[in-house]
Formats: sequence, C-alpha cells, structure tokens
Amino acid sequence: MKVSLVMPRDPPGMNNFHQVPIGALYAAAQLEQDEIDVSFFDLRIEQESDATYSKIGAADLAVVFSADYDLAQCYPPLSAARDCITSIRRNANTLVACAGSHATAHDPLTREFTKADIIIRGEFEFALPELVRCIRSENRKPKTWPPSGIRIGSDNELSRLPSPAYRLARMQDYFSEGFVSNQLDRVNSGLILGNRGCPYACNFCYLFFGQRLRKRPVDLTVAELKQMYEIYSFRHFFFLDYTFTIDNSWVQRLCASIIASGMRVSWICQTRVDCINEKTLLRMKEAGCSGIWLGVESPELNQRAYLTKGRITGSQIENAISLIRRCGLIPLVFVIVGLPNETETTLQSLNEWLDKSHVYYSLSIFQRRLGTPLGSVEGPIDLANGWGYLERPSQFLGESSLLRSEIEWFFDYHRRSGTRMANVMQRRLTESPRSVI
Repeated sequence: MKVSLVMPRDPPGMNNFHQVPIGALYAAAQLEQDEIDVSFFDLRIEQESDATYSKIGAADLAVVFSADYDLAQCYPPLSAARDCITSIRRNANTLVACAGSHATAHDPLTREFTKADIIIRGEFEFALPELVRCIRSENRKPKTWPPSGIRIGSDNELSRLPSPAYRLARMQDYFSEGFVSNQLDRVNSGLILGNRGCPYACNFCYLFFGQRLRKRPVDLTVAELKQMYEIYSFRHFFFLDYTFTIDNSWVQRLCASIIASGMRVSWICQTRVDCINEKTLLRMKEAGCSGIWLGVESPELNQRAYLTKGRITGSQIENAISLIRRCGLIPLVFVIVGLPNETETTLQSLNEWLDKSHVYYSLSIFQRRLGTPLGSVEGPIDLANGWGYLERPSQFLGESSLLRSEIEWFFDYHRRSGTRMANVMQRRLTESPRSVI
C-alpha cells in the first residue's frame, strides 16, 4: 500500500519560518515499520503544481495535515488543508484523509469544510498506522479514525516510537528562532518533542496532546538530537515541550546526556514563570540552552486572570526574567492582546512594560478557539470565528471593543519594535525593518 503525507502550502502571513514537521515524520517512520510505501510532500517549501498533486494522488491514501505539532495549539486557518484536498481531487481519484488539531477538536466541522473522506483524531504516529491496517486488512474505509475518542499514545508507546523519518524531508529548509552571538536570529533548526501534555489547562489554550504528562525516554530524545546534529549539521534546536521544566529530574538527566555527548548545540525551550529554579537553569545553560520562552500573556493582573493565570503575580514574572538572565540565558515572552477586557490603558501598559523589560516577545491577538475551555463557555463559536479568525478581517482588536482604526499608535509601536520576534524574522527574510500585525 502506498501512502502520501502532505503538509499544505502556507496560509497567508505565516511564512517567517517553517519548523521540522515531526508529527508527520513520526507517522512516516511508524508506517515504514509496517512496510508501507511512504512519500512525503511539504508544499510550504516545495513548488505546487498539478504534477505534484498527481504524484500525491498516485498513492492509495493521501493524508493532509491541517497543522503539524509545532502549530497544534493555535492551529492555522483550515482553508489551506481544504484547498490542498481540492487540488488532489482535481488531479487524482484517491482516498483522502485530514489529520491535525482541527480534526481532533471538531471532526464533523472539519469533514464538512474540507470534504475529506476520513477524519483522523489525535496523535498522527499512533492513529494513522492503525487506520492503514484497518483499510488493508478489512478493506474498510471508516469516516472517522479512531471510531471513537482521540488517539493518544501511552508512555510505553512513546518509549518504542522510532525517530522521525527525517530523510523524507528537505531538512535544510527548516528554520526557527535561535540565538547567534546573543542576538535573536533566523536559524536552520531542528525540532524536538520530549514531553507531551500539560496539566495546567489554561482556558485559552488548545491542548492537542491532552493534560496528562507523558515523557519520552531521555536516550531516545538525545538520539534524535544527535541524528540531526550529525547527519544534517544542525546546531540549533527548539524543544516543543509545552512546559519544558515541569519535571526537573527529567531535565537534569537530559542535560547530563547532552553534555556527555560532546555536541556543541544551542537550544531554546518554553515553560511557565513558576516552573523554574536556579539549579536547573544553570544545568540547562551548561547543556547549550540559550533562551527560554515564558507564557507571560500580559503584565496586567486582570488580563492574566481572564486567562486563568491570575495566580501568577507580577513579582513572579519579574523574578523569573531576572533569574533567567542571571543564569546567562535570554528570556523571551508570549503576550496576548485583544481580550474582552482590553482597554487603551492596558495596551499602553504592555508597551511600557516591554520597553522596561527589554525582552524579545511574540505578540498574539486573542480569539476564542474551538476546542478550548473559553471556546465552549463564552457564547457561540463556529468555523468562521473559531478557526478562520486569522483570515477574517475585523474592525476590532481581537474580541475587545477597541477599534483598530483608533489605536494605530499601538500597531505602530509593534511594527517598529526591534525585540518583536516577527520583526526579527521578517527582517532576516527581506532586510525590511517592518512587519505586519
């Protein structure tokens, strides 16, 4: 049996960089263990054409991923997957499945919008091989897989999971943020997923991997890093774990293994401000960590409280940033604007805090999303405003009552900011100092 795995082209405005699609490549490795003939197409970096779609459609099953694991929390517009499926059907007559966070969050809506034959719910590398076995052995084409529930791999399954099938992808074309001479830059970068799941369940965040923490063995995690280091000459890496430092014992073992390997690497991770300590940070620094993303969300308590992070104090945020710097690492922060309780005063407060803190940051505009606690309790939500918000023009800032036309000063600040990550990435692509919000 032949299977084509497909990453659709970029949605508009989402092309600063592409990270290694490890979810799809894990799935490819699992399928190859079952002696399935697998082809991988990443249309974000490959040229689209009718010939390409004919090659995709030559397989017995084409699987289109609406988002890989790096974007599973915030899922991009579903229109790219829909258009990809339409193009496959225009050039071939084959069975088409859609997998990703969209399908997992709301499979009927995903089927209706994409017109996929099969909807795959859950982690690709475990759900997809089971689906293929069902099709091969039973000659059955289920509309949804698994038939009920969401497929999540167990700890034991993670310990037996092979490394991603990197050789199927154009590894030299994957990039992320990284630090070069202590300055944020766009670097050729590998992606590592050591731990899955997050027990904190913030109400705005979609937990594709669920709340239960599952850990990949340290030796297998470092083996993947070593593969990319030795075979593809990667020196920069991003750990996708949602709360990297949630298990200090695991982090200490990981760092010891990286140090013992002799690899000279630079890596970035992400965690919470209340999940770090000096001993662990110093060990991470020794193992090559250069920067840490923190989910600050807002310097304003009322904003954090709306996002169920009201227990995080301003002092904790400042202390975490200071501690990271004291340990020789560089702090980066995620911030969100456009909450229902947003005002011009809170926006001004954010700008002033960014000036004072001088941290690199990523700015997101708030929108309730399908699959999140806020998406289910704060009124009606559908495809247009649950997934399509990145494509849907609005006169308001997120879900606030602030008219965009009346806060041009806010947008201008962030278009010009030298510490906003999107600006740094865009500048490296175009040598332009400006970007768009």
